[in-house]
Amino acid sequence: MVLLNNTMISLLRQQLLQKFCPVLALGVLLAACAPSPEEDKTPAANSEAAADAAAYAGSSSCAGCHQSEWQDWQNSHHDLAMQTLSDESVLGDFNDSRFTHNNVNYRFFTEGDDYRIEVKEIDGSENIYPVIHVFGVSPLQQYLVQLPDDRIQAFGVAWDARPAEDGGQRWFHVYGDEYIPPDDVLHWTKQSQNWDTMCAACHSTGLEKRFDVTEGRFSTNWEEIDVACEACHGPASLHVSGAPAKDSLRVFAERQDVVWSLNEATGNSLRSEPRTSQLEIDTCGSCHARRSMFNGAPAMSENFLDDHQPTLIAPDLYHVDGQIRDEVYVYGSFLQSKMFAAGVTCSDCHNPHSLELRAPGPQVCLQCHSAETYADTSHHLHTNDSAGADCVECHMPPTDYMQVDPRHDHSMRVPRPWLSAEFGTPDACLNCHTDKDSDWSTGVLKSHGIAPDAATPHWSETLARAFSNPGGLSETDIEQLTLNSSTPTIIRASAMANSFFARHSDAQNVLEQNLSSPDAIIRLGATQGLYYVPPGLRSRLAADMLTDPVRAVRIAAVPIVSESGIDLLSGPQARAYRAALTEYIDVQNANTERAESHVNLGTLEMRTGNVIKAEEEYLLAYRLNPDFIPVYINLADLYRATGRDIEGEVILRAAIGNQPGYGALHYTLGLNLVRQQRLLDAVPELGIAADAPDATPGFALAYALALDAAGETAAAVESLNRALERFGEIPELMQARTELQNKL
Repeated sequence: MVLLNNTMISLLRQQLLQKFCPVLALGVLLAACAPSPEEDKTPAANSEAAADAAAYAGSSSCAGCHQSEWQDWQNSHHDLAMQTLSDESVLGDFNDSRFTHNNVNYRFFTEGDDYRIEVKEIDGSENIYPVIHVFGVSPLQQYLVQLPDDRIQAFGVAWDARPAEDGGQRWFHVYGDEYIPPDDVLHWTKQSQNWDTMCAACHSTGLEKRFDVTEGRFSTNWEEIDVACEACHGPASLHVSGAPAKDSLRVFAERQDVVWSLNEATGNSLRSEPRTSQLEIDTCGSCHARRSMFNGAPAMSENFLDDHQPTLIAPDLYHVDGQIRDEVYVYGSFLQSKMFAAGVTCSDCHNPHSLELRAPGPQVCLQCHSAETYADTSHHLHTNDSAGADCVECHMPPTDYMQVDPRHDHSMRVPRPWLSAEFGTPDACLNCHTDKDSDWSTGVLKSHGIAPDAATPHWSETLARAFSNPGGLSETDIEQLTLNSSTPTIIRASAMANSFFARHSDAQNVLEQNLSSPDAIIRLGATQGLYYVPPGLRSRLAADMLTDPVRAVRIAAVPIVSESGIDLLSGPQARAYRAALTEYIDVQNANTERAESHVNLGTLEMRTGNVIKAEEEYLLAYRLNPDFIPVYINLADLYRATGRDIEGEVILRAAIGNQPGYGALHYTLGLNLVRQQRLLDAVPELGIAADAPDATPGFALAYALALDAAGETAAAVESLNRALERFGEIPELMQARTELQNKL
């Protein structure tokens, strides 16, 4: 047995965990969409509301006075977001139709008026599930089924609603050829596909999510089964009774009396007056964004960040230059665009009721951009009327989700194929020119005078370098990503919230400047970035954010302050902390079906010394979602703090058995074994962590230090070389390599 001294244990635990371990903060992430509950569920009772509060009046109450908008809405994707079962609404073939995917057999059939899906798994087990509702309409339609425990799930096999000549009119699996076994977190029976928690709020109107954590059952209600008028404008009873719309409804006035005037010199149009409100964009963003929700009921605040925490730009969700990657919808990309900065709103391009474009094809862009300048070969470099002449093909390239659903990137950026050649980001040119590569695209643009400018790189180029090689950032790079007013606010927020930024020497000064920004999303990013500054400064700055005007910032500050300790807070700060803590806990309690919320509550209990309650929350999180990896990591840390590392080892090994391949589990187990003075057992676990897909620089550093402690210094240096090649010039890795090389 190789024994470690206290210095090595401290280095492997305190230094590494504080610098590199991901912080668990609020964030119920959205996954794939799902469907709805039974037709006869009782609408939410309005009698409990205050007498003067607005109640839902139903979309039919709007039709008389708003006939044009009503007609536009009829049969729109909002109107058909969810429907009851009928011969007209069910598009899929339920005439004893059969489909096989990765040796799993499906049968779609009817019994009288009821729709059924039979599933025969690989292991021979068979189940028949009742279909509850249809979900969506085009280009695919999913079906909501009810499990024996009454959970409502979005079924993983969907109907391709496209015409047969386009490859449609068939059953297909939304994950393509990939086999999703029943124990996989993405399987249709898992929480990631649960209607109540993942999809209901955006596919119905007036939803009130209800979950009994003791029984483990939902009793969710809604007002209307689809996305109707009041989903966007709010409860209308007062307005129907005669109250002015501006006083009783959400009224979108961003475009009122606004005209766009063409500047002949540039070929672009300017708003007659600046947009001073973001209400319309935020209302659309409440569903068309990757975000967490703070409430179990409809969001009706004026500020998006009072009801939601948006997911910022980060790898895995977005490409390193900010282009869409995972299912992030459009809010995060649109906020990156010059259109957003210029004052464009969603309804400048889309009819908000029919959801159709204001004009077909490139004509929607030519509303504001001169055809003489832009609808010309000199600009788009293609033959007029060809696919390449369509603005969206170059500036809004699509990504297919759920196999058949193309969604356009709304960052509306200029193609930069040289980034694709260097970083593997999407190259819009290659969507059509499939026999070419990004070097070819770069050459074509260079031949027309379009090339990267090393002296003044675009922010997307700097962002790509930052995510790919954070150690190589200069002070100019940091300033561009965090302080430059021409950089989109969501990019500035995302840069500060990412760990790469904190490694820069000027990070603290930049954070302090941005914490007082008038833009809430910048303040949110700066607050999240406080995790990476020294504890003393972290606590002081976070305490000031407890009284921020928007809730997302206040609750982002709560776990930072609680981690740093509340003993040093002044009287006003302590009162602000208690108020913000109440909000934070309310948000967790609005999402009690989520393991994430109970991990957050357990972490709060740990920080106040209530170990028993913390363990209860962690175990409840485990019961709700045994697939949620942070449950095991936090529970193991609780066992560490209470001197029960052997119990921690048991639960970590069980987690690895159930969820193999997660580096964070092997990393945590490795540190556990280090504390138990079992270095030779720890080294292979840390090695697996260092090579895992979810590895961080901290995992690599821990592995190298453990190898060195085991007498394998040369192997430690080699592992650091691999890590530097993978993660870039991380200062901590470079320093460790130098020190270990000097020992050889």
